[in-house]
Amino acid sequence: MFDYSGRIIFANNRVEAMLGYHPNELLGMPPSVLMPERYRDLHSGHMDRFMNDPSPRMMGAGLEMSALRKDGSEFPIEISLSPFDAADGLVVIAAMRDITAKGLKSNSLESENSNLRDLLGLARNDVSRLLYQAGTDATEHETGTRLQRLLLEELHHRVKNMLATVMAITSESLRTAKNVEQGRSAIASRLTAMGRAQDLLLRTDESGAHLIDVVRAAIDPFDNGDVRRFIVQNALIEIGPGAVLPLTLSLNELCTNAVKYGALSNTTGRVSITSTADEQTRLFTLRWTETGGPAVQEPTQHSFGTRLLGALAAQLHGEVRLRFEPTGVDYQLNIPLALLGAPRST
Repeated sequence: MFDYSGRIIFANNRVEAMLGYHPNELLGMPPSVLMPERYRDLHSGHMDRFMNDPSPRMMGAGLEMSALRKDGSEFPIEISLSPFDAADGLVVIAAMRDITAKGLKSNSLESENSNLRDLLGLARNDVSRLLYQAGTDATEHETGTRLQRLLLEELHHRVKNMLATVMAITSESLRTAKNVEQGRSAIASRLTAMGRAQDLLLRTDESGAHLIDVVRAAIDPFDNGDVRRFIVQNALIEIGPGAVLPLTLSLNELCTNAVKYGALSNTTGRVSITSTADEQTRLFTLRWTETGGPAVQEPTQHSFGTRLLGALAAQLHGEVRLRFEPTGVDYQLNIPLALLGAPRST
């Protein structure tokens, strides 16, 4: 994240794994330090045009771009930019994506198709096979063009939704934070959870994922001690790709709250996570129950985290019941089974 002057004001922990820098090392530096010398003039031109007309976009779309690690090595990247107005002026979120594993080359049509397949969860569907099935006669080219346009439209829709989610999370996290450091911590936690959900989607196919994998992706960062803090039961349920992100973010929000105020704030607390799929009522139920933590009280006003839990449930046409029992937080999410695998589009 950088400000209008072009100086980095925040970097999350994934920077260290990707670039070799501790996040604090980058504070106050220009983003161009992360690019090879040969790209810096081009980067400067892109940034000038972006600052004159700030809007969410891919930076250098269609061009070859590389990032420079601290050790001097390079790797190919894609960058998306999302501006928003903060209290101190314009702030820009830059999301950098390592595309080495995709084997992308800027002028390769096959590489574009590969990237689309990965982003849309279609990595296991060979595009050439889809085109062959559509017909190999004189209409093949037209069919392929329509298919590619459809994929591009779907990608555009999903990227817009993702950027809108990032913008909402960032803006609300900063607005409700007591200080800058608290805001940075909240943003980092929520965006990292989004990243884990996307990683999970890329490891699966278009049919979705198992609930146990979603639960583990959310709770593993909070379950790093020798004592077993989480008890997970009945999580071998398949869920659609559209439910992965809302469920991951919901569990991450519950974990964060438990670390601050609930069962994970001491050494004796435990969290039980159970799920059921009732064929009679056609409801999927996810329940989070805390025990052994300090006594909790219902807050006098709804925090952003509470509102976020409700908004994430609404994405799946679900309902949330959140109780602050003396023994700990009791959260229950009910989702229609028919929508668990195919939530509504926004």
